Amino acid sequence: MELRDLKAFVTLGEVLHFGQAAARQHITQSALSKQIRRLEAQWGGELFERNASSTRLTGLGRALYGDACALVAQSEQLERTARDVLAGNGGTLRIGFGVATKLLVPAAIARFRAERPKVNIELNDLSTHHQLLALAEGKLDLGFCRLPAPKGWHFLPVVRAHFIAVLPASYAGVSGLKDLVERPLAILRRDKAPSFHDQFVHYLAQSGLRFRDIQYVNDFAAGVATAAAGIAWTLVPSSTTIEHPDVISLPLTEPEASWIIGLTRPPQGDSPLIEAFWQTVAALRDPELAALPSA
Repeated sequence: MELRDLKAFVTLGEVLHFGQAAARQHITQSALSKQIRRLEAQWGGELFERNASSTRLTGLGRALYGDACALVAQSEQLERTARDVLAGNGGTLRIGFGVATKLLVPAAIARFRAERPKVNIELNDLSTHHQLLALAEGKLDLGFCRLPAPKGWHFLPVVRAHFIAVLPASYAGVSGLKDLVERPLAILRRDKAPSFHDQFVHYLAQSGLRFRDIQYVNDFAAGVATAAAGIAWTLVPSSTTIEHPDVISLPLTEPEASWIIGLTRPPQGDSPLIEAFWQTVAALRDPELAALPSA
């Protein structure tokens, strides 16, 4: 069964006039008749009764007409969906992000969907390490990852983040890391966010200070809660929500205390949809980073 024959059946069943149906299909009446005969031969019975004054569906034609209409409608929807996806106006975009881009990502998605409302967005809250794995395995289309990106990958610097020390309120008077060496420190487990943990360890190593009383937490919220309870201080990204009266926030401004997050994709990961989102993020990124190299 050919789709064009099915469309001819549906059109003729709607107008019940061979001349009008042929005109709608942009074919001759004889060509339309051949299409109907092919279907009748395949389905084993006549679909239309025709005389000099009228054309009407047979019992078989009436029984099959509804399903035929549904199939034609589905095929037309497939064609529309294909056109939308190829134009970057439809389909699904799978995006990874982390705490450092929790403000930028919703803004980018809102602007993108205002222009392309048919696009579905799947968001995945993952560490840079887990985003890169998912991107390499084809499970994500784009990721907001800590730079540098893997060699050969495309990237666009978008946000600069830095560490904030979150201290118990009883630590009033602390001015820097040197005042915290003898205090207990709560840090995020490495398996939860390897890139963040490694940056954290590198930063502490660069400080030249040695911290001995270290404990581990499963997420940044737990670290803040630990500080609020007076148990230990912690380091979190600058985008972390810190709303507790029993903690003190101490931003760290040294170059080693900051890093850049970039929108990232593998070299083979490109499509009109991905490129459209890429340009949306480029328009929203931190102006300070616009001069940095991208690929």
